Amino acid sequence: MKNALMLFLDDNSDKNAEFLSGAIRLFEQSDFSLFSVEILSKTDDLGLKRSIEKFKDTADNLIIATREDVALSVKNLISVIMDKPLKENSNAKNFVSAVSGVNGRAINEDFCLLPLEATLIPNPSGVVQGFMLDDEEFTLSYLSGEINEFGVMAKSYLFPYLVQKYALDYKKYTLKYFGDENALKTALEYAKVNYDCDFKYDLFSSYGDVRLELTFDNKKHNNKEEVVRYIVSTFQDEIYATQDVSLSERLFDALKLKKLKLSTAESFTAGNLISSIIKYSGASEIVDEGIVCYSNDSKTSRLGVKKESLTRCGAVSSVVAYEMALGLLVENKCDLAIATTGIAGPNSDNTDKPVGLCFIAIGMKDGIHTYKYNFNGNRETVTNLAKNTATYLAIKRIKKL
Repeated sequence: MKNALMLFLDDNSDKNAEFLSGAIRLFEQSDFSLFSVEILSKTDDLGLKRSIEKFKDTADNLIIATREDVALSVKNLISVIMDKPLKENSNAKNFVSAVSGVNGRAINEDFCLLPLEATLIPNPSGVVQGFMLDDEEFTLSYLSGEINEFGVMAKSYLFPYLVQKYALDYKKYTLKYFGDENALKTALEYAKVNYDCDFKYDLFSSYGDVRLELTFDNKKHNNKEEVVRYIVSTFQDEIYATQDVSLSERLFDALKLKKLKLSTAESFTAGNLISSIIKYSGASEIVDEGIVCYSNDSKTSRLGVKKESLTRCGAVSSVVAYEMALGLLVENKCDLAIATTGIAGPNSDNTDKPVGLCFIAIGMKDGIHTYKYNFNGNRETVTNLAKNTATYLAIKRIKKL
């Protein structure tokens, strides 16, 4: 199955990159690969015509993502190329009317038009209503170019249609893992041989946070449940979720479930950890405070870190990380304390300590544990690895309650 994606340039380059990365990730997660991605200027009618005609010969499925500012002209051109005149679709009109009513806009009847014989792909959140057109072995799909709307339309309608069209029959599992990626690969290869199970796996890693996608062919007799149990039991600590959630979301849910209050003291991660938590609605229930104590004076005055500890051990040390977490706990306002101190680079801290050195402290009222890491990479990589590692360690600590 050859799938191609076509989209149109937005004046905002960041928005282009966000949509493209999000769309590609969505196809990967749904086990549909893209063999071609084409980006066109929104005024390039000739380029659009040539591309559609090319993909009619080279692709099985062409997915066109259109924003509101180009949707009508693109739809008109598709109608001409596919030789399907536009006609008002009553269901499309209902969705357009509902969205327009919520936004206080007049209904644009052009958004209610679909090519003759097209199947509607509803968009409950925007006026750009999607559709699918089948032409023998070729399917053209037209979806909204807003990534959130695109995702809902693809997951709810496009992907199920492709599964049915190509008689795909598979079961997919998603596990979230934090740990040694090579150890995980070894265990997966072991499971393939010892459980006599035909499956494929994909790993998607971001700063130590790994999404494992397991895909089993249901047409073949296999031991998929046994494989999943084996992986989960082998990595009881490292697998922190059995669905596609982020580290921060998992920590948020764990704190909420256990009714715990969190406080953080971040030096070189500069508030990135706490900001990843408070972005979720309801954070006020589980967060007491997040302190960015970048300077030594801040560490001593705000957290009670001893000056002699800073002089004797340095700001980047196990002792200082411990005292930072202790400073949060002694105020008796939080149940869980996280502290980070390290050297992000590109330069060291005028000592012989290397760039990438990091100490993380995770503390509760029954004790504080400190962890030492030496991360490799640039400043962004080091700080993101530290933030993710600290979040994972906090999840791991709560799981033991």
